[in-house]
Amino acid sequence: MALTLKNLKKCGRCEMIGGMDSFGELCKNCCRIDKLEERIEEQDKRMEEMEKKIEGLMVVKTTQDAYEKQRQKEEQMRLDKMEEEINEIKGDNSGDNSKEKEAEWTTIVKKTMDKELKTVNDKMKQVEEKIKETADEERRREERINNIVIHRLEESQEATGEQRMTEDKTTVLELFRDVLKVNCEGKDIRRMFRMGKTNESNKTRPLLVEFRERATKNEVMESLGKLRAAEEKYTKISVAHDMTEGERERCRSLVKESKEKQNKEESGEWIYKVKGWPGSMKIVKIKKQQ
Repeated sequence: MALTLKNLKKCGRCEMIGGMDSFGELCKNCCRIDKLEERIEEQDKRMEEMEKKIEGLMVVKTTQDAYEKQRQKEEQMRLDKMEEEINEIKGDNSGDNSKEKEAEWTTIVKKTMDKELKTVNDKMKQVEEKIKETADEERRREERINNIVIHRLEESQEATGEQRMTEDKTTVLELFRDVLKVNCEGKDIRRMFRMGKTNESNKTRPLLVEFRERATKNEVMESLGKLRAAEEKYTKISVAHDMTEGERERCRSLVKESKEKQNKEESGEWIYKVKGWPGSMKIVKIKKQQ
């Protein structure tokens, strides 16, 4: 069909003119710019969260150093006081049993010091383990940040592992492109594998997909609502972030809490959802669309 003034439309922002099928309120270029700005804003938020966590670790480290200096100061004061008391005992006691009393007092002091020192060392060890655990968890989170896990996606029955992997990849790309409408090609996926060992019960194993770029993962996660209108083999699947056991436990706890809040919601105007990245998930209250 030839373009005429009647079937042309002007972009509401850049005023570019094009066919009506290429426009909503904005042209495709403006829509792409908006999406890019949203991703940049999301990345900035992620960086802010990382900086806050680093600041938190630095505070813990500073507190640890201050605690150690205070402990050393108090330990020295105790030693000085004990030394004064021992000197007093030496001056006050005379006779054959003075050395025995001094030895007895020294033994009591040593046992007390050993007990207090063990308590301090145990506390220091707990602080160091907590710092290491936090750093390890953050490292694992960064390693998994581009990953998703697809549950209940039917497994291939091909004879070899290579054939099964090829079929899985074909199915996943079909899911992304045809169902979720995400522009994803084979080169955008770094690796893909079924989690767990093959078993005879024919239980479908989760499929882990690692993307090369976080932006591709974001598009997939943002498009999951389209699964509700997909054909039956896709409606039964679910897609989630790749999380550590601690993050999964936290997510389960939040999901349970959100359901409890939803059950108490009487107006019918609000829904409760668990949103956010692993490690920073929270419950949000969303107004239902009319």
